[in-house]
Amino acid sequence: MPDAVGYRIKFGVIIPSTHTVVEADYNQMAPPGVTFHAGRMYIERPALDSDAAFQELLVQLRQSIKIAIRDVMTCKPDYLIMGMSSETFWDGLEGSKLLQQRVEQRAGVKVCMGSDASQEALKRYGAKRLGAGRAPRDVRCARSHRILRGPGRGTG
Repeated sequence: MPDAVGYRIKFGVIIPSTHTVVEADYNQMAPPGVTFHAGRMYIERPALDSDAAFQELLVQLRQSIKIAIRDVMTCKPDYLIMGMSSETFWDGLEGSKLLQQRVEQRAGVKVCMGSDASQEALKRYGAKRLGAGRAPRDVRCARSHRILRGPGRGTG
């Protein structure tokens, strides 16, 4: 039976339990017939006050992602969105591709991540250099910038 509200497409969105923006933004932007359904990754210790705390947050994300995917897939979404950026950018382009493969295999549907969306945008515009809004002064920024410095590109 087709979905009464998400009759065009249903998206599952994987989000950290502490995140309050992505789900609300998607629901506000949804055109008729498009729905977004959250699968939350439980974050017990949400500290982001140091590099070590942020790396601990990533450990928590990695431990809870399987359950979030399991839970959101019960509504049978057509596509999955990773509603956070750090994990998708963390290990550069190769790490991003591996994460995408693992998530797609577990979910059984295609997944879209900020890392591949940014790569596609850069490719379409033929970008050779990319200006960053802030210098990579901590581990989060430094690791995230790795994917943006793809083949033939620099950051400045």
